[in-house]
Amino acid sequence: MSIIKCGFADEIITPELNATFLDGYGHRVTPATGIRDDLHAKVMAVDADGEINLIFAIDLLGLSPRLYDLVTAQISGLTGITKDRISLVFIHTHAAPQVGTLDEMPINFDYIALVGEKCGRAALRAMERACPGSFEFAILPEELKHSFNRRGRPFIDRRIKAAAFRDESGKLRGVITNAACHAVINTEFTVSADWLSEINAISSDELPYLFFQGRGADINPYREEELTIDQFIEVLGKELSEPAKRFAEATTGGNLLEGALNSRYEMVRIPMMAMTDIDDLKAQVKHWEDAHFSLPVGDWNKHYYLRELQWTRHMLALAEKGETNDITVPLQLVTVGRGFAFAFVPFELLTLPGDRIEAALAEVGFDPASIFVCGYANSVNGYLAPPEEFEVGGYEVGGAAHWYNISQTSTESEPAVVAWFKEMAKTV
Repeated sequence: MSIIKCGFADEIITPELNATFLDGYGHRVTPATGIRDDLHAKVMAVDADGEINLIFAIDLLGLSPRLYDLVTAQISGLTGITKDRISLVFIHTHAAPQVGTLDEMPINFDYIALVGEKCGRAALRAMERACPGSFEFAILPEELKHSFNRRGRPFIDRRIKAAAFRDESGKLRGVITNAACHAVINTEFTVSADWLSEINAISSDELPYLFFQGRGADINPYREEELTIDQFIEVLGKELSEPAKRFAEATTGGNLLEGALNSRYEMVRIPMMAMTDIDDLKAQVKHWEDAHFSLPVGDWNKHYYLRELQWTRHMLALAEKGETNDITVPLQLVTVGRGFAFAFVPFELLTLPGDRIEAALAEVGFDPASIFVCGYANSVNGYLAPPEEFEVGGYEVGGAAHWYNISQTSTESEPAVVAWFKEMAKTV
């Protein structure tokens, strides 16, 4: 059993405004017009006798698999920490630069490489600062009141989880928060961390507040009052930041964090919806070609039809080559004894799958307050819809994959992901 050391750091990753295209919406085909607030990358280094895991909270929508490789390579190049010991969690703000999740949109690769470099430099500071100490975990009595299930389903997680790390002297060194809600309030063409800008407002490099996005893929902000964008960002953001700050400041520390640091990382094949009818796919391609070519330049529907056309062409190419529609994604579980657990899910994570992964970890002895199930982690490969959602249909189980330009999920996709975490939970 090891004495666990933890260190924290916070780095600004706000882009230069020149020709920055924002992510999150397919209609954003013109550059951002301004910067509302800074974007951050924060990191917690967990050190067990020199064995280190780096866990990042980053103010981007996510990363495509290709850009995930770029960012982790940058971090590894600076820190020497291998990819399987690096975890990237994205707050999923829809007002940050393009990251390749919406396929064929303008990407500034130099900016993405710089994000990786800045994450690496933040990690070096966190590793240098790592020290023994204690964590206090809690599910706070407050909730995110201004959120709802946008699919009209009863499933929602309004909980706020928080953890505070104090060193042996009792000094507060870092704070972790976790909740579930889409960061989609800022619909203007300005760079922003959206409602998570409120947690950034209380964060600093000396005392970082890290936010790990949870099972928020079917959860949107709910605006009861007549509020401006800025007002609503403040209202929802402070529902998280103020309770987290009160909790952290009230903690007093305790027993040193001890345990075995376990990191499970595996590239796992996920079954997707098979599309093998070549004649049908050719007919779909022809349909979307006719629709696309019939419209004049400048008509937004021409842009929309191109996305459908490119996706159908991609599915046809796979079928003609006899290639599978399945995808391979990085699944990751990091634990310290039974002290805490982080599950990193590389999808837009709906509520039910997140609940099931948390239940699997609670079943083997983890306190729910110390279980962090993180969606939008490492890479983002469309929506992970559970079988129950296929009866409802809609964007999350179908159309979203067309914008990602990947195969649609099937009723077997979510069970395969949950099964992996269940198996890994038994081994720690």
